[in-house]
Amino acid sequence: MTAPVPAESGPPWVQILLSTIGILGGGGGVASAAAVLLQRRRFRADAADVLTDTALTLVQPLKLRVAELEAETIVARQQVEKATREVSELRTVVREATTMIRRWRAAILAPDATVGQIRTLVSDTRPWHDDI
Repeated sequence: MTAPVPAESGPPWVQILLSTIGILGGGGGVASAAAVLLQRRRFRADAADVLTDTALTLVQPLKLRVAELEAETIVARQQVEKATREVSELRTVVREATTMIRRWRAAILAPDATVGQIRTLVSDTRPWHDDI
């Protein structure tokens, strides 16, 4: 006959059943862990592909926008240069006109001024508006 089983361990068939379940469950657990480890690289590769595709879809419109902004910047700089030149030219013309007007005013307000002298001064003055 069989040896007596201690009361705390239970019948032998329960121990065999639990051992079988443990072996099968442990084997399945090992197999699933192995499958996860093997598929881990594929998961990483798939994640990298998704990230790359997403980045490319986001970067391409940004590249186009940057190119547009660079072109607009070039045009704006050219406009600023042109405006700066025009302002400089206008300052020169205003300075010349102011000088001429001050000279005429001084001639008009001179105590010994005559209409003939003023006419001669005005006719001898180079027309400043030709520079515009």
